[in-house]
Amino acid sequence: MENKFLIDVNIALDILLDRLDTSPRIYELFQKLKALPTIYLSTSQLHTIAFIFFKEGRKSRPLHILQEEWQLFLKFFTLIKTPAYLDVNDPLFQRDTEDYLIEASAKIVGAKIITRDTAFLRASEYAVSIDDFLSLPVQEEKNIAFLDLKAINEAHASELERAFDGVLHSGWYIQGQQVKAFESEFAAYCGTPFCIGVANGLDALTLTLRAWKEMGRLKEGDKILVPANTYIASILAITENRLIPVLVEPDPATFNISPSEILKFLDSKTKAILPVHLYGQMADMPAIKEIAEKNDLLVLEDAAQAHGAIIGGKKAGSWGDAAGFSFYPGKNLGALGDAGAVTTHDEELALTIRALGNYGSHIKYENLYQGVNSRLDEIQAALLRVKLFHLDKDIEKRQAVARQYMEGINHPEILLPAWKEDASHVFHLFVLRCQRRDALQAYLAEKGIQTLIHYPVAPHKQKAYGAWKGIRLPLTEQIHREVLSLPMGSIICKIDVFEVIKVLNEFN
Repeated sequence: MENKFLIDVNIALDILLDRLDTSPRIYELFQKLKALPTIYLSTSQLHTIAFIFFKEGRKSRPLHILQEEWQLFLKFFTLIKTPAYLDVNDPLFQRDTEDYLIEASAKIVGAKIITRDTAFLRASEYAVSIDDFLSLPVQEEKNIAFLDLKAINEAHASELERAFDGVLHSGWYIQGQQVKAFESEFAAYCGTPFCIGVANGLDALTLTLRAWKEMGRLKEGDKILVPANTYIASILAITENRLIPVLVEPDPATFNISPSEILKFLDSKTKAILPVHLYGQMADMPAIKEIAEKNDLLVLEDAAQAHGAIIGGKKAGSWGDAAGFSFYPGKNLGALGDAGAVTTHDEELALTIRALGNYGSHIKYENLYQGVNSRLDEIQAALLRVKLFHLDKDIEKRQAVARQYMEGINHPEILLPAWKEDASHVFHLFVLRCQRRDALQAYLAEKGIQTLIHYPVAPHKQKAYGAWKGIRLPLTEQIHREVLSLPMGSIICKIDVFEVIKVLNEFN
């Protein structure tokens, strides 16, 4: 059955006041509701429910008992805000405003409304009777989603709505206080003095390389060492600046750029290393930094998947000369749209990137560079501030899921990721390897388990880089043939994780 239900005012009061005379099946109803993952209440209902409950309840129980019962009752529910927009021409609005507001809340999450109001049942396709609800078979959804962004954001819905409302009513929508506050908070979180908000993660990398060119640290034709198995954005940032990407094979255990392989590609034209903290695990930054310092190379961390990862007490974003972050919605720290940032210890670099992303302007109507428009949006900054507050707890939950996978998956054909069980991996993705990857993915899909491939085609095999057609990178190519990403996130439940493990171990 559909697992999302919202209860009407009359049902809420039947439960609170034990109105068995009015609803003889109310106890049965409440037991079935408690078996659901989530039960919803509209915020538009609360005042009415509370008013009637305390008025009627005082006839038989003291106030302190009623207050305890009210708080206990509220713990069962997830509150849904009524949308700000009201359609006064809606027939339901004209018939019964309260019912309209409840339906509007239910529509937000796609919930059905349990009610015993016969007029409401006739007027709304979202309304179901008590008997109809109780007749539905109780069964959990068998499908295990790879990532449920809606559920992730619903966990912080009230805070996100408050943040959005604050921006809406501020009257300031570009480069305002929310952006300044987020930049300050994220810089402090990463352990750097500077953070510059930009439009997305690709721009974070592109603008940093461009800034180094403007500062005379790089020039066209310089070589940048980059892992061959990265997402293509890392390479696009290099070629956009007319720099030369040098594709370096990764460490087969961690999927990250191999320091020993880096040494093989160093020459007089090598000017920078772009390590990618792939899947949420930091590259070997102590070794990479040592190589960079010995050879006078810049280091630009691609930290798009590693918000909060730590090695030796230093977070991703604070190891390199600069770092690029993405806040794409699916990231561990995800916005509700595109967003990105650069962190750095270098004030001159920070000022240059900020100017480049603002049309090349450091002062209004004065342009130092031929810049672009790449600025962190004020609304996204406000939303990111909310989610940054919860990031460390979300990382702990992801690591707990990863630990379950690592301890539970036991199959001779499945190679698990390398992890020291420390904070260096924040598990943006949990990626395993299997030589029969396509068969494994099809098998999991049949069992209702959604997986994704990060990434099916290596960058040097993409049409966009046809000039690399003859390059052979055997380890990278093998990785792209074998990797498979399992369901992972801060809200995935233990039962689902155990089901994934069970199904994986039964693969033949």
